[in-house]
Amino acid sequence: MNKILIIGVLYLFSQNISAQIGGISGSKLTSVNYDVVPHHIIEFEPSFSFSQTNKYWDNNGELKNLYNSTDSISNSSSVQLRFTYGLFNKLEIGVTVPTDISTSSWGFKYILYQETKVGISLIGGLNIPLGNSVQDNKIRTAENTIQAGIGTAFSFQQNENLSFDFNIQYNNYFEKLNSTQSSSIYISSDAGYYIFSKTLQLIASIGYQKHNFDTIDKYLVTLNSGVTIETGKNYIIVLNMPVDILGKNIEKSFGLGLALTLAIE
Repeated sequence: MNKILIIGVLYLFSQNISAQIGGISGSKLTSVNYDVVPHHIIEFEPSFSFSQTNKYWDNNGELKNLYNSTDSISNSSSVQLRFTYGLFNKLEIGVTVPTDISTSSWGFKYILYQETKVGISLIGGLNIPLGNSVQDNKIRTAENTIQAGIGTAFSFQQNENLSFDFNIQYNNYFEKLNSTQSSSIYISSDAGYYIFSKTLQLIASIGYQKHNFDTIDKYLVTLNSGVTIETGKNYIIVLNMPVDILGKNIEKSFGLGLALTLAIE
């Protein structure tokens, strides 16, 4: 019975949950800021992420062991590449792809409103599966179905050192999936504070994601902390450490991330 339960849990978690809007620029960790890449400038950002887990939250929100043995642990790592172009003064477009090119996330950010301390942008995009696997196109899954997303990015500049970003976005598939998964909602907020003459930014963020299924609820709350190192003129180094703190029908993970953002004229 325990083996059947574990297999069922692993199958549940193996279903690919929807991704957020990709290809757009940001200045912190989880949330993107309202501003766009300058006109005719390209941002290139390779990023590396690592996470591990051996626990999950069940349907009652209780934390359980993912495997029969407490010595077992699941490790996951990935490398992604982001290309973002400043198409106009208020509009950027871009794409994020993993190194195996199994999927692509195309996005845009358009400034709706900006003044000295406040900025608001519209964000949107498409997550398009590309393959690297044998699939039956008659069976609709997250691996062969296009997903669209729309949302907003809000930024507030308290002073020259302290700023806040807030995002909310809604994602949905173009067709109904066989897994009963449909839409997703993402909400996140980041706070950043510059020290050492604005060469180092300390960042804390919190993110919430809810994935809607016909039969179950699936949500996750994640705390993220990190820094941006901005000692150079045309590059930024980003280090972060996300930790899941609350969830339902989803894995509990701890992760590390590293990204290098390059501005190319």
